[in-house]
Amino acid sequence: MNVCNISFQIEPAVEPIWLEWMKEKFIPSFMSTECFVESRFYELEVDPTQAPTYTLQLFAKSPESLDSYKSKHATELILTLHNTWGEQCFHFTSFMQIVN
Repeated sequence: MNVCNISFQIEPAVEPIWLEWMKEKFIPSFMSTECFVESRFYELEVDPTQAPTYTLQLFAKSPESLDSYKSKHATELILTLHNTWGEQCFHFTSFMQIVN
């Protein structure tokens, strides 16, 4: 299985509103592409002096599904994140393959 992983560091002042937006809008927008069969959203345990940190893992059933996401949806979805939260949300994306 192939995984799209997006990691986020969020400004503490907007964290509650951002969390609601992630759960109600952002994650459902990924699932509506039909490129992914499952999503998991985690809060990382970080030092109290660090910004709240989260990761979203989106599971694609095939390499073709992940390629479809990259070619048809990735730019628009990530642009929505950037346009909505700007400098308040640092993020980066990585792609992985489950090996066990």
